[in-house]
Amino acid sequence: MNTELPSTHDQHVDSATTNDESKQPSLVKVLGKWSAMALVVGAVIGSGIFAKPGANALVGNSVGLIMIAWTVGGIITVIGGVCLAELALMMPKAGGTYVYIRKAYGRIPAFLAGWNESVFFQSCGNSALAIFFVINLSSLIGVEFSNVQTVGIAISLIAVLTVVNCLGVFWGGLVQNITTVIKVGFLALIALLPILLLFVEIPEVHAANYTANFSTEKTPDSLVMIFTLVMLNVMWAYSGGWMVTGIAEEIKEPQKNLSLALIGGAIFLFVIYIAVNIAFHGALSLEQMVEIENDPVRLVPQEAISIYLTPVNASLGQLAKAVLSSVILVSVFSALNTGLLTPPRVLFAMARDEMFIPAFAKIHPRFKTPHIAVMGQGLVTVILLLIVSGYVVYRTNQATDSGLPAGSEAKGIFDYLTNIAVFSATIFIVLTIGAIFILRSKHPDMERPYKVPGYPLIPLISLIANAIFLILVGSDDIVVVLFSGGFLLCSLPLYFLFAAANRKPTAGDA
Repeated sequence: MNTELPSTHDQHVDSATTNDESKQPSLVKVLGKWSAMALVVGAVIGSGIFAKPGANALVGNSVGLIMIAWTVGGIITVIGGVCLAELALMMPKAGGTYVYIRKAYGRIPAFLAGWNESVFFQSCGNSALAIFFVINLSSLIGVEFSNVQTVGIAISLIAVLTVVNCLGVFWGGLVQNITTVIKVGFLALIALLPILLLFVEIPEVHAANYTANFSTEKTPDSLVMIFTLVMLNVMWAYSGGWMVTGIAEEIKEPQKNLSLALIGGAIFLFVIYIAVNIAFHGALSLEQMVEIENDPVRLVPQEAISIYLTPVNASLGQLAKAVLSSVILVSVFSALNTGLLTPPRVLFAMARDEMFIPAFAKIHPRFKTPHIAVMGQGLVTVILLLIVSGYVVYRTNQATDSGLPAGSEAKGIFDYLTNIAVFSATIFIVLTIGAIFILRSKHPDMERPYKVPGYPLIPLISLIANAIFLILVGSDDIVVVLFSGGFLLCSLPLYFLFAAANRKPTAGDA
């Protein structure tokens, strides 16, 4: 029995536009290959590579295991990009993974996927990024903001980027290009810092840092659970590259540029993350990283770059810390920009398919952007930011009342939010990879400008790896499962509400 509500839109979704539709403004292709690549890299390099090395030290008991996790995460990301490219080039439509899941599984799974990505995963991620931005700004300028000031600055940042992305995808893409170049350049510099050892003696950097073991009270007894927790941190740092598929309709020559962005971007991230982590662990032992992680205003990257450059020149070391703090602000700004640029295209696609608020399908006649969807994404992000901030303040006050230092819970809450986001995203990554098999069977004659090499082995490896990851995370923290699953179940009634609201009356209804 088909439990999905019918839609008159289904009859026309793959056909040519109607006369009425042809009069409506449409999305324009303004993003080239470098903008598409910048969106992939910019979406992924946000807070993870800067915040998660310290978090890994808290739960990982050896550098070897941590580096294996970064390697496994990189391989999963690259294979995922290879697989996603087939779907993206088959259906280069606004909405990305929502479109693929709709074609393979139907309307209800597609609604849940779009809702999860835009309303839950990305809005939670955006709110976390905005708070992380303000925390780093406070550290950089040496001013402690009040809770109201912190939230106010974060909301202002979200508002500015929302306006930028309403003005046109060109401006959003331009912001992405500039900020991505800055942070990638600095990460490349960090990756190359160990070369200084050839010219300058740096006492703190030695091979023992790579081989020493260190455990904390947060390190699990089980090696499997240690690896699972480290992988949770790693996958947050690698997550987000798929979002470029959401703006496929606005990418020039998507058959060439979209595949380059997905696969080339994933390979680049894999290489740079491994190199940067080698530099971090050479400068800091696990014990030192744990000490830094327990300090709410210090981060591993700043301390590592200071260790490398201070022997060259003491002033240079301090300057580098300040510059890196600024680069982290740029990095978070860039990731937040992507979070407000691409997910609205999913809401736009859902509304166009009559599965969301109809106004979200509107395109601005002058700026050619889904401006209602962009503003809606910004509004939801602000709402979740207020909820998350209230929870952070409550937990911090509880910690202070218990005699703990104020702010000692902040990084823990950030980590927990990212764990929930990664788990929820992985559910739909599994569904997306599974769509390759389903569409090969259901639509074998569909044009495929690109096919996954090594089919069915390569997508099967990706599917199994992500499924195992889901099972391990679920077995370790049932609250993460309940939170993600509960959110999806609560959103299900909205599907039927939107479907009923969008259903067109028939002659029999008159």
